[in-house]
Amino acid sequence: MDWNTLLSTARMERNHVWVPQGSGDERSQWQRDHDRLIFSGAFRRLALKTQVHSLSDNDHVHTRLSHSLEVASVGRSLGVRLGRWMREQGLLSGQHSDLGIGALVQAACLAHDIGNPPFGHAGERAMRQFFESRPESLDGLTSAERLDLLGFEGNAQGFRVITCLERHWLDGGMRLTAATLGTFLKYPFAAASVFGQTKCKHGVNQAELPFMRELACQLGLVEKIPDVWARHPLVYAVEAADDICYALIDLEDAVELGHLDYEEVSSIMKELVDRGARRNLYEQLLDDSDAKLELLRSAAIDALVNEAQARFQAHYDDILKGVFEEDLLDWRRASAGEVIQRAKSLAHERIYVDLTKQSDEGRCDHLLGGVLSHLIDGAEAFFNSDGGTNIGSKAHDALTRLGKFRPQPGDSKYQRLLRVTDYVSAMTDRYLIRLADDLKRLNYLDIDS
Repeated sequence: MDWNTLLSTARMERNHVWVPQGSGDERSQWQRDHDRLIFSGAFRRLALKTQVHSLSDNDHVHTRLSHSLEVASVGRSLGVRLGRWMREQGLLSGQHSDLGIGALVQAACLAHDIGNPPFGHAGERAMRQFFESRPESLDGLTSAERLDLLGFEGNAQGFRVITCLERHWLDGGMRLTAATLGTFLKYPFAAASVFGQTKCKHGVNQAELPFMRELACQLGLVEKIPDVWARHPLVYAVEAADDICYALIDLEDAVELGHLDYEEVSSIMKELVDRGARRNLYEQLLDDSDAKLELLRSAAIDALVNEAQARFQAHYDDILKGVFEEDLLDWRRASAGEVIQRAKSLAHERIYVDLTKQSDEGRCDHLLGGVLSHLIDGAEAFFNSDGGTNIGSKAHDALTRLGKFRPQPGDSKYQRLLRVTDYVSAMTDRYLIRLADDLKRLNYLDIDS
């Protein structure tokens, strides 16, 4: 792959035409992407979507929005370092700067969770379980379309949000630069692909596959097999920034909530800090454990950014060829990977099994399942009616709530289902609960919300 095409600032404008941008500072184009994301409704709603702890009474724990902002900060730092190294090695043309690469990675990091449904990963599971339990709702879909819904994936929904739903409705979405879209795409393949079936993950729905093909051509992404592309090289930086933040900050939140104590979390962070240049800085603080943990976390992030940079540089050739199949912080390969793995294991053993968290996630299954059922039934009743007449009050309620997401004449069954999942996945945790309560009050929903 070639940086001259990988760093394309062209945008998909009206009528699906790629339009090159001005020849000025390319950094300004990626800052424009950053600003479009920051000011979007989809990004703003992340403030009320679960990161790990649903609807916590403690205002200090992270939401998807604060997590995304922190990932963007780490990603920018890593991107600048990678850009500086590539420029020093003569790998970038003169028009590209280290600050520009940092701005590009930062923009992609901001968007990395923008497609997450309410209640985060629990919401993803609930959406999948609904379609598994209602196979008749998928009648008439192709096998590939069915897999998009049976394996509902926030990554693929995020690609749909930024390319279709936000800003320019079904006409390019936010119209971000090709480079930002490519750097966002953690899984550049569909659920029906061999990679999608193997990884049980996907980043592109069938509906966006034609757009993906055009994007891959614009960026010069290596096509491994039909409709499966190599990652954009800077995706590895976005993924590393995300890994760094959730591995460390989930533990910090757990201390705040009392699930873990300071000593067991600080011992993990000290192992990472002892690998870096900021060793023992935390000892300069007094007995303020909160302040010590913050400084430890800062130093641990710095050490892991250094590790990710070193791994990118060491595997640069394979990354550019599209054959590197590991994470930059792969616990089996990276020197700090074993510590990261222990941090993740501690989170799984002591945080993710918290009874309150499990109760919230169980509640999410009922709420999302009930709301999806109501909206899909209403949409199908409307589609099968004569111009929407005599569809009954329950179906009429569903259509009213769907608003601009309601089915349109000529929509296929797949498109109708996507409109409903678009609407539901855009909801915040609180809105989903309020909607379920409202539907229950109207006797349209028979669940305990």
